[in-house]
Amino acid sequence: MNHDGLMMEFRGEEDTRQAADTLDELGYEPQMHGGNRLHIHVRSEDLTSALEIMQCYGGQLVDRAPAEVTSILDDAYRMDTIPIPAHTVNEDWEERYAEDEPPIAANTGAEAFPANDAPYDRFDAK
Repeated sequence: MNHDGLMMEFRGEEDTRQAADTLDELGYEPQMHGGNRLHIHVRSEDLTSALEIMQCYGGQLVDRAPAEVTSILDDAYRMDTIPIPAHTVNEDWEERYAEDEPPIAANTGAEAFPANDAPYDRFDAK
């Protein structure tokens, strides 16, 4: 992932300064632009953290180069690469498993559940 720069705008100078301090502590090297704007260069740093810090201080993404906003957000949250656990993959299902009607059990009716007149308040520990 290599984005040349992200321009951010904040509500006030204090929010901008606090966001810049936080970004600087994490190695983003923010550059101030006037009172309410700053930009960062994202190369190997974590883009998700930069966007979350921006949102934390009430900032908005103003300009970007060269990627589109959707591409930046896709890279940050990796929505297109969400892992799917193996137990949810159903390629080896038998056709009858996916049918609407359940398979017929071998024992149906009264013999499937034999009656037991014993009380249920204790059991034999052996």
